[in-house]
Amino acid sequence: MKDFDSWNELKKKIEAEKNDPEKFPKEGEVWMNNLGKNIGYEQNGSGDNFSRPLLIIKKFNNHMFWAISLSTKQKKFDFYFNYTDPNDQKVSAILAQMKLVSVKRLKRKIYEIPDELFEQMRQKIKSFL
Repeated sequence: MKDFDSWNELKKKIEAEKNDPEKFPKEGEVWMNNLGKNIGYEQNGSGDNFSRPLLIIKKFNNHMFWAISLSTKQKKFDFYFNYTDPNDQKVSAILAQMKLVSVKRLKRKIYEIPDELFEQMRQKIKSFL
């Protein structure tokens, strides 16, 4: 059974925090986020902070952005974009898991996607729309 109660307690604390002025993401950056415990097949965060890396796809303002969940499990599906990160780790952007995210969920920046790779990913997302 999923631990929704622990996530709800952490979510209350995250909501009460003020925005950190250093946590303003840019498109193409990968950030660790408090993603939470979700329903069904939606990607969950893990660990005590229910965290998961997300790629910033489109920034709307200093409070909201579209992001895509990342996984270390690469799969050969149309909606997975497989690549190798700057630390030579195999990563998949799960394109079907794009969602609107609040800057309050951000924990720390991990790395930036090279421009050419980011543009390839954006083109693949556009092909779904």
